[in-house]
Amino acid sequence: MRLCVLALTSFRCCVKEIPMRYVELNPKSWQQGRGYRKNRLLSAEDLRQRGAWLQVVVIPAGAHVPPHSHRTSVEVYVVRRGVCELTVNGQRHELRPGDVTLMEPGDVHELTNRGEEVFELWVFKTKATDGDVVWA
Repeated sequence: MRLCVLALTSFRCCVKEIPMRYVELNPKSWQQGRGYRKNRLLSAEDLRQRGAWLQVVVIPAGAHVPPHSHRTSVEVYVVRRGVCELTVNGQRHELRPGDVTLMEPGDVHELTNRGEEVFELWVFKTKATDGDVVWA
């Protein structure tokens, strides 16, 4: 998987010129979570924004990510493939490719992949801090 990150090279007022670059998914960087695997594509340093990052999250068929919330971080989910049930503050939603959702701090959410294929989403985080996750 390759993500193209573009920077405006013609806009120079008060902005450092940054060349465009490709971001490669490192197959050795997968980390196991509770019912999912994740791989960070862009770090806070890459984004030049403390507490921000972009990661790929994969939930296998039949897997469940338990209820949890975040103390400070905001999450944006962009669904890439598969179908998954997302429950937020007790309300159930079905996520499909192309869906985009926003999780606010304190939203209790969980994901259940009831399908027969892998569910994949990109998670953009902002305001993330150590100890941000609260498992219900």
